Amino acid sequence: MAAWELGTVVQLFRKHTGLSQAGVARMVSIDQAEVSRLERGLKQIRDRRQFVQWTDALGVPEEMLGLLPTADPHTPASKGRPGTADTRAYGYAALPEGPGQLLLPAGRSVSTTALPALTLPAASFLGDSLILDSRPELDAWRTMPMRALIVANRTVDGAVRQFVTDARPGSSGGTTSGPVDIPAAYELDDLTYGILWAMSGFEAALLGDDQALYTTLASLTVFPGAPVASDHGLTEVSRMLIGSETAARYILGHRDHLGDAPVFWTREQRGEEAATWLFFRHKYRYLERTAPRRPDGTSGRGFCVPETAVAASPAYERVLLFLALALMESFGIRTWVTDDSGFAHTDGFALSHGRRAVIASWVRTEGASHLAVTARPRALRTFADVTGHVSRHSATAAELAGQRLAATAEYLGLDASWLGRRCAQLAAVGTERLARTRSRLLGLEGLEAACRFVAEQLAIIPRTRTTPTR
Repeated sequence: MAAWELGTVVQLFRKHTGLSQAGVARMVSIDQAEVSRLERGLKQIRDRRQFVQWTDALGVPEEMLGLLPTADPHTPASKGRPGTADTRAYGYAALPEGPGQLLLPAGRSVSTTALPALTLPAASFLGDSLILDSRPELDAWRTMPMRALIVANRTVDGAVRQFVTDARPGSSGGTTSGPVDIPAAYELDDLTYGILWAMSGFEAALLGDDQALYTTLASLTVFPGAPVASDHGLTEVSRMLIGSETAARYILGHRDHLGDAPVFWTREQRGEEAATWLFFRHKYRYLERTAPRRPDGTSGRGFCVPETAVAASPAYERVLLFLALALMESFGIRTWVTDDSGFAHTDGFALSHGRRAVIASWVRTEGASHLAVTARPRALRTFADVTGHVSRHSATAAELAGQRLAATAEYLGLDASWLGRRCAQLAAVGTERLARTRSRLLGLEGLEAACRFVAEQLAIIPRTRTTPTR
């Protein structure tokens, strides 16, 4: 068990109990094919929540569980057995009291980011906020020009929990002196950690490239075969933004040819890629302009997210991917998810059935955008076959948006009830004080729209108050 070889454990369990694969599948509420893939080593359970579900069903004692090895050496291992009613950022080392830093790991495109953090014990817990009394070091911390955090410690049910806020006062008229209140909704967990990770990583790269990026965007030319960035030594995140904006402009230039309910195919597989929908300002405007003109439910967007990509992603990245799909759904765009890796290299496109397809890829295109328009019948049939197959065999298929969100959470190994509750909490207080933007190219509109939609669809009543231990 310490090696997390669950397939071997299942084989031994079946040998000693005489159960079939179908019998084990019924115990864990999955398909028999999933058990077969697990035993043959074609599937791995890398998420502690799913692993615990399996070990509970098989009767494995908790003391036999080891630590979850992570795909990214910077990603902390999970500790403890999470409860089903609450998901916290188990394994994120608690920040010690006093000045320090929150180290956010590198991704495939974002670099490691270190956020200065001042951690103090909460003086009190009033309503839905934790209060930090004014003190000289706290007042000084709130004038930092760079992104910095203020963290409140609070012991709840015998465990130290941490709540974070942006050190600088928000635009609502806050001052740099006096007590600081931190919404309980800003508890550090996989949701808030993921938001800070993506926003900080994107922001550091874009601000570091500010002058060169401004020049590149000002001279951006959108035509087939155009490079996603010129040779200015830009960071990968800046190249992501330029590639994304190139594709968006190209599709919008052909929007009138796509009809009222186009279908889309996209190449994002991980939260890091998908978080661009939540935070790149131009992508929210793009969604507004490409949303279906009639709410008839025929417009959709397909994603290829193989199980290997899910297994290799830390929980906070999977939360970001979930929120990106929720954002699509909030615009009336039905989402489809296939686990068939055979679609992983399909170009991104927008398709008007029987009319034309606009090809616009920027994710994993090795530095060159793929842009084209085609009305060739064979090409249109090929694209229609892709979206038709994925829509009919989606791993998250359901009639209603809320049901699709719940199925998406299950596919990504996330707790739907926890996501609904936490998104409702963030929707109630907003996210500006958690991750206020410092780059004009970034925004929080997409994130907040996604949180509101998840809260509405999963029918969760906001409940931010956590009874403290006094």
